[in-house]
This record gives sequence, structure tokens and C-alpha cells, in this order.
Amino acid sequence: RGETPPSPADVYLEGSDQHRGWFQSSLLTAVAAEGRAPYGTVLTHGFVLDEKGYKMSKSLGNVVDPLEVINGGANKKQKPAY
Repeated sequence: RGETPPSPADVYLEGSDQHRGWFQSSLLTAVAAEGRAPYGTVLTHGFVLDEKGYKMSKSLGNVVDPLEVINGGANKKQKPAY
């Protein structure tokens, strides 16, 4: 049969909340169908927290507008550009 071709992806990069989500479902599916992982390496990252210690999330509405970070807010003294 020859050599096994490389995995479809060299690296999966996601937040640590995906250990039981995307990583696991793609791994189980690929192992069942092809007998191997669909990635060579998994790299997970942490999360940025808000002032209350909660993970910043669009669904929670506690994110910072990237344009406000770049340009500053309407009141430049209170919300300067970075």
C-alpha cells in the first residue's frame, strides 16, 4: 500500500474549551474512519479575562471592540488608544 499520507492538518489550535468539543469529535471520527488522528499536534491556549475574572466572550457581551483599542474611545482621556 505504500506510506501513510500526512495528517490533513499539522496543528489544531483552539481554546482549551475545545478539548471535549472540536478536538475530541474530530479525533473520534477520524480514528473510526481512517484509523488515525486528523492532526499531528494539538495546541491549546488560555483565555483573556474581564475585570470580574470571567472569560471574555461575544455571547457574554464582555469583549473589547478592537477598533476602540486601536483608535481609542470617544473620550480619549478615559479610553485612550493603545
